[in-house]
Amino acid sequence: MTNSKHPFTNARLMAVQAVYAHTQSNESWDKVISRFLLGEVGGEAILEENGSEDYVSLPEADQSLFAHLTQYVRDNEKQLNEMVEGVFSEKIQRDKVDLTLRAILIVGCAEFFVNDALDTPIIINEYTDIARSFYSGPQIKIVNAILDKLAKVLKN
Repeated sequence: MTNSKHPFTNARLMAVQAVYAHTQSNESWDKVISRFLLGEVGGEAILEENGSEDYVSLPEADQSLFAHLTQYVRDNEKQLNEMVEGVFSEKIQRDKVDLTLRAILIVGCAEFFVNDALDTPIIINEYTDIARSFYSGPQIKIVNAILDKLAKVLKN
């Protein structure tokens, strides 16, 4: 994972981490969001170099964007999941999409609503970059393709 220096990018990454944490733990949304905002969890990334992994602290995340994204996911989780599921194609098998990739897609979809004044290509690029920090394979193209499809559906 890369070490981003932008507060908005870090907020997006933390939101992805929070969605992942909620999915994995089944902790209440309020508890997960609170733990991230208080700095109990999150704020770190894994830096992989020369075959070794090190945890590195990320610069401060924009807490307002993080809160808006995670609260939107909390309040609209079922609809966001349905939207993401609705744009999978035959090429992309649902069971091949792991929890990290799903979290990236859910938060990316939420941002179309939370940050609707931001240009769509910027949102797609941000989440494609986040995917790139976790993956080096086809998942990057999957994020790009699915968020592009979602954007077209939502803009109509």
